[in-house]
Amino acid sequence: MEQRLSALEGRAAPPSASDGEVPAVEPHPPPPALAVPGFDARRWTTALGRAFIILGGAFLLRALTDAGVWPPAAGVSLGLVYAAGWVISSDRAAMAGDRVRALFDGGTALIIGFPLIVEATMRFRLLDGESAALALAAFSAVTLSSAWKSNLRALAWVGTVGGMLTGLTLMVRVGVVAPYSLYFTALGAGTLWLGYLRGWKALRWPTGALAVTGVIGVTSRALADPPADSAGTAWFVQGALLAAYFASIAIRTLVRGRQVIVFEVVQTVFVLPAAVGGAFAVSRAAGEGGLVLGGALVALGVIAYLVSFPFLPRESRGALNFYFYSTLALAFVLVGLQTALTGAPRAVAFTVLVGLLAAAWSRSGRVSLGGHAAVALAAATMASGLVDLAAAAFIGVVSEPGGAAVLVMLAAVILTGTVAAGCDLPRPRATDVPALVIALVAVAGGAGALTLLVAGAARGLGLPDLDPGALATVRTAVLSLVAVGCAMVDRPGRFSAAGKMAYPVLAAIGFKLALVDLRYSTPATLFVALAVYGAALVLVPRLRRAPATGG
Repeated sequence: MEQRLSALEGRAAPPSASDGEVPAVEPHPPPPALAVPGFDARRWTTALGRAFIILGGAFLLRALTDAGVWPPAAGVSLGLVYAAGWVISSDRAAMAGDRVRALFDGGTALIIGFPLIVEATMRFRLLDGESAALALAAFSAVTLSSAWKSNLRALAWVGTVGGMLTGLTLMVRVGVVAPYSLYFTALGAGTLWLGYLRGWKALRWPTGALAVTGVIGVTSRALADPPADSAGTAWFVQGALLAAYFASIAIRTLVRGRQVIVFEVVQTVFVLPAAVGGAFAVSRAAGEGGLVLGGALVALGVIAYLVSFPFLPRESRGALNFYFYSTLALAFVLVGLQTALTGAPRAVAFTVLVGLLAAAWSRSGRVSLGGHAAVALAAATMASGLVDLAAAAFIGVVSEPGGAAVLVMLAAVILTGTVAAGCDLPRPRATDVPALVIALVAVAGGAGALTLLVAGAARGLGLPDLDPGALATVRTAVLSLVAVGCAMVDRPGRFSAAGKMAYPVLAAIGFKLALVDLRYSTPATLFVALAVYGAALVLVPRLRRAPATGG
């Protein structure tokens, strides 16, 4: 028996089988009934008891403060120092390898610190709204820094949720929003970096949503009548949100060379309307700051475009970073020009942007830049009055166009005649959508211009203004001529996208005949309109088939 015990305790080797004995296999003692693998009940119980002792110390400080042993300011200060000390103790325990104690010490410090900030603000009136937000930010920074350094995800979660709830409580009860919106933005940026550095990805979603919500709250207060927050306050909060997230994303993608991720794209979708759209709304409501704000947005857009272009040669054609930064740049530039300029200067600026984007499209071959040019052309069309000019070819009053509308129409015609804006195949593809949009603007604007020229020629010859029936026939004739012209250029190469407009124009003429010509035209003018339209229906298919039959 003594030999067996010695062998089990490691003090001696068990007797060998050569002694004539067959060593018996000792059964292992059964595990405790409530044992969990990896769970040390003694350590967890000790840490829990330690946490209760720490809480007892906090209540002792509270009792001494209530008893008047020291003034409330001293009691609150000691309480915050007491909580911060246990955060430091948590950090040291984690460095020593005692993660259970680190978690309990840090969690107990948060249970003490967050309510103490609320009491210092609401009960003792030691802090105003701005000071409370600053104290909350400092305490959260210490907590999240300790959680990052100790690699304690649970402590980071407790600190993040506690900070969010404390910030919301103070914001509602104090009645100020801007300081806590800045705190939520800082908390969102901090948890974003915790996700980058530690892989704690879930933390950034609720904090990102709360940061956007806080900015929307400040914007709403600035747009109220009368305003509860000044325009400058709203712009500062909106700029902080924009800078915090986009600077973080830029550092990760440009400096660290990473691809954009789903959260960055989704957060950008929400940050842009909240920050940029909110700034635009506040600027219009206040009637000031439009030029400065618009210029800043245009500058940001130019920087974003310059940042996106280096991805052209070294990344694949489908690089997420290029699409992200170039799309962001387009949004900045369009909103910036819309904010800074009005009238004809806005239309001219949009047209210049169309030319620059078309040049980049032609040199790079990226269809996405063609899409940017098409979007900018659409913005120029609406800003210049080209929509009214195009409508003159179908319905409405014929009036002289402005110079900006003519400029945009000429830009569309020139652009659709470039090689980049061509459609090489008989059937358009998804990649031909930008070219088709540009061709639509060119054809519609050209049809409107031709209609105005014919009506103006009639006036120049001393004829009376065309009545609705005669004008409808003129429009039908012009549109039929445009459809035939589109069919003639429906060949691979330049102006081929305009060639794809032949059948859509014919369809539009048919609707116009049914809705307008039949109502206003006389039998004589209706005869002319139907004859011209019928000729166009015969010629367009023949002209489009001509290359195939001749080859």
